[in-house]
Amino acid sequence: MATYRTIDEIDNQLTGLRTRRVWEYWRRQAGSAPAPSWNNIKLIDLYRDAPIMLVLDVLLRPDVADFRYRFVGTTIVQNRWKLDTPDHTGLTYFEVSHQYDFQEVKESYDRCVSAGHPILLQRSFETYDASGTHERLILPIQEPSGDVDKLIVVVERLKERKTSRPSDPILF
Repeated sequence: MATYRTIDEIDNQLTGLRTRRVWEYWRRQAGSAPAPSWNNIKLIDLYRDAPIMLVLDVLLRPDVADFRYRFVGTTIVQNRWKLDTPDHTGLTYFEVSHQYDFQEVKESYDRCVSAGHPILLQRSFETYDASGTHERLILPIQEPSGDVDKLIVVVERLKERKTSRPSDPILF
């Protein structure tokens, strides 16, 4: 599949309606700056798309960048239902179990932090319960110094084939 790194490339290649809404919001909030600050982002403005979003705090450590999951959308949690910890809010990247090889995702997060530019990944995926294609939009959030201190990530499944579904919980 493909990776896009410039504003024009991303703008021309986005296919998901929900991903595009978050992209357009991020661009409006950035204005003439390379990226918006966290003070300019209000998650309530993105309530329709929050279920497919993540917010990651950047944790710069010697020789490695780690990320703490500040917010994990409900659809993302639901899609991780077969993992021991479906909701990884509060955990770091290295503490979380992933459903597939996340090396390219981690490298893209790192690149977004170091370059301060958004990245769009359009990929096939295969998880424990589904397969298909998705797009992952990685958006930097900058401090006044220009350093990236957070990432907003949108993961929209464009085509999906469920291979298994969670069972209904036993209520009584």
